[in-house]
Amino acid sequence: MMFGALKRFTVSRIIEAAAAAAGNMSDRNILRIVRLFRKLQPDAWYANALGRIEGYVAEGHMGIEAARRIARNLSPTVRKSIIRNYIVGTLIEGNRVRRKFYEEEGFNAPPMVMMSPTSVCNYKCYGCYADGEDWKTELPEPVMERVIAEAAAIGSRLIAFTGGEPFLRKDLMGILERHREVMFSIYTNGSRITPAMLDRFAEWGNVHLNFSVEGPQEWTDDRRGAGAWAIVMHQMAECRKRGLYFGYGCTMSRKNLEAATSDAFIRTMVDAGAGHGWYLNLMPTGPVESQELMLTPAQRYWMRERSTVIRRTHPIYLVDFVNEAWLVGGCMAGGRKMIHINSNGDVEPCMFIHYAVDNIRDRTIRQVLRSDFFRKMRDAVPHDARDARPCPIIDYPERLREAVATSGAYETTPDAHQLVEDWAPYLDAYGKEFGRLDAKHAADVNDPELVALRAGMPRPEVPLGVEVGRRYGPRREETPVKTSSCGCSSPEPAVRRAPEAPAS
Repeated sequence: MMFGALKRFTVSRIIEAAAAAAGNMSDRNILRIVRLFRKLQPDAWYANALGRIEGYVAEGHMGIEAARRIARNLSPTVRKSIIRNYIVGTLIEGNRVRRKFYEEEGFNAPPMVMMSPTSVCNYKCYGCYADGEDWKTELPEPVMERVIAEAAAIGSRLIAFTGGEPFLRKDLMGILERHREVMFSIYTNGSRITPAMLDRFAEWGNVHLNFSVEGPQEWTDDRRGAGAWAIVMHQMAECRKRGLYFGYGCTMSRKNLEAATSDAFIRTMVDAGAGHGWYLNLMPTGPVESQELMLTPAQRYWMRERSTVIRRTHPIYLVDFVNEAWLVGGCMAGGRKMIHINSNGDVEPCMFIHYAVDNIRDRTIRQVLRSDFFRKMRDAVPHDARDARPCPIIDYPERLREAVATSGAYETTPDAHQLVEDWAPYLDAYGKEFGRLDAKHAADVNDPELVALRAGMPRPEVPLGVEVGRRYGPRREETPVKTSSCGCSSPEPAVRRAPEAPAS
């Protein structure tokens, strides 16, 4: 007991010292913070990461300038919370708990658990991965509370909320306030956030916001509706006034690829105070047949190379989620780095794969991760290939089909089948073509075809104002209807429930 108290005291002192040093991110203070974290004796991976930071300071890496810029904008409360909840709680202390989980189970616990508290959204963005979730279900508050507790117990101390629009849930603020020790990352369109809510986030320090945009105003308003851009820019300004940490997220398609990666747009986000940009490829999921909106393999390669240039020339942390999996250790799906719990409670490998075998209402996270489906999804991650081709949806779709077909997985949306049936020929050809480009890159980065691709964004491009792709059917609004906590009507699901699972 005395040793435990001493350890907690030591960790607390390190957090206080690091937070104080972060108030002035000089080279000297950054190196001091690195030395402080070394005292917590992280494993080899984190020790190597800390060593790389020291190297970045020596070479004047743009990532160091990004850290300085972000730290200047943060309030002392937020700085301390990021160090306590994320760096120490999730990356260092959480990793120790996850290592113990690995020793017990033989596989890793994810550092992040993603939940969709509601499928309701006040926007109707064309091609959204949650578009097919039109039954208006909600995760009960006690279930979310239990999930957060279970996640912390296995070292998953980063909780992400998506949707739907999470802030349509009136009870979400209470959950965030009750768990000050957890770092919450919330994906939002910003339209339901009030000044009073931002004041509370500034008081707590444990909430960071990811604002959804599609690039500059014309592109954002084109997909999200007139005024969407103005709302986000207003909320970013309000966050910055309060010293909050925030970033932005873009869904990349043939419409917005060039605009959302332009120097002008990145400068706008940096000037607004965004700490990071989270780029997700538009995926073949939901009720819209969107091959004509997905990036072509050539555009995907161009974006990967463009992302590298952005990080080298702008003081912002940018993650090209699908194309640069080395930044997050490969594909995150299937419990390797994250799981997604949809608004009905179905536990999906990620938010783009609408299949499950378990529902969190009657299963624990540990039980879900033990399932044959999740084991096969972890095995589907291409350990035998470069991290540049990590995705079982668009890089190795045959592996996803096999995992679904052999594990008894059920559809969690009415249109999930298109991913493994309707689109199979297209996705097989897509993965093969991108694989060809990536193999060329690995063999000779100066191959003439690749040099030509990097020289300018490859066409075709979809113009603003144009919607492409056949819709598989109308939005499903079925009875009976009940009243939800966000004041919306809530029809019963139009998809199969999870089968009864044996106790384990």
